[in-house]
Amino acid sequence: MGRRAFASLALVETLLAFGNTFAASFNMIYLFKHLDMPLWSGSIYLVLGFTISIFASLWMSWKPRFDLSKAIIFSLGALCVEYLLFLFVDNGYVLAVSVGVAFGLFYPFFWTPTNIWMAHLTEKGDRGVKYGVIFFIWPLATFVGPFLGGLVIGYFGYTTLYVVGIGVLIATAAVAFLARDVIPAKQEMKINLREVGRRNTVAVLGQGAFEGVFWLDLTIISFGFLTDERELGALFSLFGLSAGVMGIILGKVSDRIQNRQLFFRASALASIPCIFLIFNAGTLEQFGVASGMLEFASYALPVFIFAMLTDRLEHSKNDAVLTREFLLDIGRAVSGTALIAMLYIGFSPQECLLMAIPGLLLTLVAEEPERKRASAAG
Repeated sequence: MGRRAFASLALVETLLAFGNTFAASFNMIYLFKHLDMPLWSGSIYLVLGFTISIFASLWMSWKPRFDLSKAIIFSLGALCVEYLLFLFVDNGYVLAVSVGVAFGLFYPFFWTPTNIWMAHLTEKGDRGVKYGVIFFIWPLATFVGPFLGGLVIGYFGYTTLYVVGIGVLIATAAVAFLARDVIPAKQEMKINLREVGRRNTVAVLGQGAFEGVFWLDLTIISFGFLTDERELGALFSLFGLSAGVMGIILGKVSDRIQNRQLFFRASALASIPCIFLIFNAGTLEQFGVASGMLEFASYALPVFIFAMLTDRLEHSKNDAVLTREFLLDIGRAVSGTALIAMLYIGFSPQECLLMAIPGLLLTLVAEEPERKRASAAG
């Protein structure tokens, strides 16, 4: 059952990762090129979505029991609605807001259940490598999805892109439905800041702040160097496969030595000079190399902070997952709002990327579970 559950989870995430990177990689590009939206407005739908996700996490914490398989299928339906909106709404600001609502319903109702599902399939001795394997799915999909998506746009247009994306999402929902007997059912979860601890709370907020700038701004910077979707797709794919294999290897090592701090701190510190390289990039080649380096350097950060939080709340993994998502979305919403404000004022996208550095520095304060410190002291 354990192997089937892990394989089912991997298949669900693989389909979602491909479908999402295939289509959603171009959402902001569509707003910029085809609806003439200014650069500062491109992040509106994501920031709105992360804000809605915060309240969705609060609702999950208040709700006594939660059916994970139903939530996953619901979330995929919300993502289908998001893609449909791109086909039928031609007003940029109306589209950004309505897509933001759909994204806000997709994001927490997919990621919190699937991450709980993943956490239930791990123990302290194999958590790093299993998390590494699942996280590797995304760079693997990103290596293929955006490139194919750019080709589809170039030859057939955005309508075909989103129709194919919807088809992949329907297939994902079908797999989730067929795997419902291996998905944990009727789960309880609470936002538990006390057990996560103050330092880890700050660190996860910092991770979210980094991601809120990194995820949003890198697409905007890319658009400044390229505007052809086929070329953009190839560039996004270049970012994708930079560090996945290394993440699995490091996950295995961290399981063996039971030290997550070493890896996420190294990841955070190594990411900072890469951000400065992107800030100073003047050509597409310089930007492509620097962006690939940042993808490689930052890859381990979410894997090992997540593993460490699950270690810390081993007796209440659901609480670890929900609390993490709640804090990440706060950080993403705040830094994404700051990004919009800075772009509106007139800062360049490359200048705005520097805002990701304080978030990285905050992640350095995260600490291992109490049992590790007590064991070392003994």
